[in-house]
Amino acid sequence: MKILLVVFAIIVVVFIIDVANRARIRRLRESGMYPPPGQGAVGDVERLIMLKKKIPAIKLYREINGVDLKTAKEAVEKRTVYLREGGHFNP
Repeated sequence: MKILLVVFAIIVVVFIIDVANRARIRRLRESGMYPPPGQGAVGDVERLIMLKKKIPAIKLYREINGVDLKTAKEAVEKRTVYLREGGHFNP
């Protein structure tokens, strides 16, 4: 019984996090900071990085390039370093 309760609690937490992330992306789209589905570009990822919206930048990078989470996170980290130095990162 305790195991079922723990599993249920984990599912609820994951659901709440998913809903919050979807709401964050929706607000960013409504504000014009996040492009419509299928229309993202590298410039949009860089803009999100400059606005310190790292998680949405990672999500958009994944959407654009079809890569896994680890690859997208590493790419956004590298891009962040290059942008801080005043340059541009070309994949």
